[in-house]
Amino acid sequence: KKLETLGSEDEYDGDFNESSEDLISPVPGGPFSALTPSMWPQDILAKLNQPEDPNSQPDYRFDEFGFRVEEEDGPEQSSKKLLGVPFVEDPQHRQQWLTLMEFSRSQEIPETLWHRTDQRLPRTDKLREMVRRGIPHSLRPRIWMRMSGALHKKISSDMSYKDIVKASSSDALMTSKQIEKDLLRTMPANSCFSNLHSTGIPRLRRVMRGLAWLYPDIGYCQGTGTMAASLLLLLEEEDAFWMMATIVEDLLPASYYSSTLLGVQADQRVLRTLIANYLPDIDHVLSQHDIELSLISLHWFLTLFASVVHMKILLRIWDLRRHLAYLMADQGGLVGNPDAVPNLPKQHLNKRQMKRNKSVLQTFLFGSDDSEEDAKSKNIRQTEILVDLRETILQLARHFINVDPKLTNVSLIADYTMESHSKDHDNYVNVSRTRNRRAKALLDFERHDDDELGFRKNDIITIISQKDEHCWVGELNGLRGWFPAKFVELLDERSKQYTCAGDDAVSEAVTDLVRGSLCPAVKAFLEHGMRRPSFLGGSCHPWLFIEEASTREVEKDFNSVYSRLVLCKTYRLDEDGKVLTPEELLYRCVQAVNLTHDNAHAQMDVKLRSLICLGLNEQVLHLWLEVLCSCVEIVQKWYQPWSYINSPGWVQVKCELRILSQFAFNLNPDWELPRKKEQSQPLKDGVRDMLVKHHLFSWDL
Repeated sequence: KKLETLGSEDEYDGDFNESSEDLISPVPGGPFSALTPSMWPQDILAKLNQPEDPNSQPDYRFDEFGFRVEEEDGPEQSSKKLLGVPFVEDPQHRQQWLTLMEFSRSQEIPETLWHRTDQRLPRTDKLREMVRRGIPHSLRPRIWMRMSGALHKKISSDMSYKDIVKASSSDALMTSKQIEKDLLRTMPANSCFSNLHSTGIPRLRRVMRGLAWLYPDIGYCQGTGTMAASLLLLLEEEDAFWMMATIVEDLLPASYYSSTLLGVQADQRVLRTLIANYLPDIDHVLSQHDIELSLISLHWFLTLFASVVHMKILLRIWDLRRHLAYLMADQGGLVGNPDAVPNLPKQHLNKRQMKRNKSVLQTFLFGSDDSEEDAKSKNIRQTEILVDLRETILQLARHFINVDPKLTNVSLIADYTMESHSKDHDNYVNVSRTRNRRAKALLDFERHDDDELGFRKNDIITIISQKDEHCWVGELNGLRGWFPAKFVELLDERSKQYTCAGDDAVSEAVTDLVRGSLCPAVKAFLEHGMRRPSFLGGSCHPWLFIEEASTREVEKDFNSVYSRLVLCKTYRLDEDGKVLTPEELLYRCVQAVNLTHDNAHAQMDVKLRSLICLGLNEQVLHLWLEVLCSCVEIVQKWYQPWSYINSPGWVQVKCELRILSQFAFNLNPDWELPRKKEQSQPLKDGVRDMLVKHHLFSWDL
């Protein structure tokens, strides 16, 4: 299913207005009282404030953090256990912290006074002692931000949170679909995250998308979602984001949330060693029953215990961890280093950069000459684009190899030789000679007679005869028989062997890899060095360049091309057997995408992704790049001299894209468009009526 999120939910509104007169406040120490004010669920609070009906029995109640507490699971009235202890702040304890912060009064602290405090708290023995005794809950968001270094990161960042939200929402990242699936699974027992209309869901979506965009090496990890949801209960959205960024980038090793989970696996080894040394009885039990400890504790570490312990305990753990982790991140590992040997340098995560364009006034006053630093950043950006594109291509290739072992011998090394370019067009011309006639089953068809061919949905059938319009003869697993033609879909297998790994109707993973990973990488390449419009409101998108370049390539012989396009039954083969050139094929695909997508009012990003899917289906994506880059006049109009497309660097990208021509894709170009209404007559009923009309057979479908 496609992602269906409201546009307003992807927009960050900024600071929360706490002075709203209509805001319903929770009772101190009662349900939702420990939440940050912007997370108070007004609908539930309104119900709680209504007079109770003596005849009604509530199914559950809520604790201070918004978690549902079933009546049978709640504490007894005389219980001294954790759930029975009121979560109420001690005024004397709060005053001690205010004294430490050099505040003279214990009332509500104005924002202006907080701005005067240091971005980081000085690390003293007094602070450590105070942290061990606990942080007052009302001061916890401010203290955490200063104790962890998140406030310093927020203030010193080149990008604002609003810019990050906008950048992460403008493109369909591969992680967006995974994030959307896990939104309601992250904290279902909390009323702030229990349904799509809960106050925390759009905030969690924006925070997780922003993290996945800012740290592309990590992307999305399920453990980070639980941490972010816990932070959103206490901190405002922007502060929660920068706290998460600090945890991921500074407080934890760089490989903690990577695809290999190397950092957290190292922690599991350390934990196992510590248990063996200091808890031998537990170690004996684990060894006796052959229990792998990491299967139990790995998720504890990934979520920093947010998924394990009660919120009241979690806050105390995080109080200490924010302080101690900051010391460890700042000074390096302290344990097991008695001789003070210098530690290895801390690894750092790759982080996206956002360069702001000069305004018209700045360009007029100071010119547009690029400095030496700008040249270095451009070179770095070029390398990043190529590395990202290369990695996405390899991910796609590994996907095909894992699903279809027959492809293990496919070469994943790009061929940069001059001979490879001359072979491209020879291979392209020969594609029509190796065409197979096979079809993919759209529905199950049960075999009742010996002359029928039964099959299951997504089976691949070899077509023997298509003489009859409605009933074809085919072969499957050594059996031959007839079957309804409407039950199958012909496959385009020119020069390629069909595999379910490349069919988006069978494999959901290939959709994520192509539309969520490859397409953004190709778009980043096409956008590199693109000239920005000199007038306000002017649009600038690779799709506009592709439209103009493809039209220019075929307009010399427009009339003959148009006649062939009308008669053509496939994208590549004309009625008279002539193979369309890559230029003609590109033009036809661009026009086809415009025809279908304009009716649905699709954005240019969607059009570009659909065109890339068509290029993969036809195995000509690398040749299309050559067509576009060879149109020198249009390239110079749209691109800067230092851009990839306007330099010889595009040849290297073409060689990388050629790797994908070895794989058979069967992608639906209309995947992102709204689904058409279902046919009024079901497919099976239509086939039954057809067979009755032609007096062929009579059987019960």
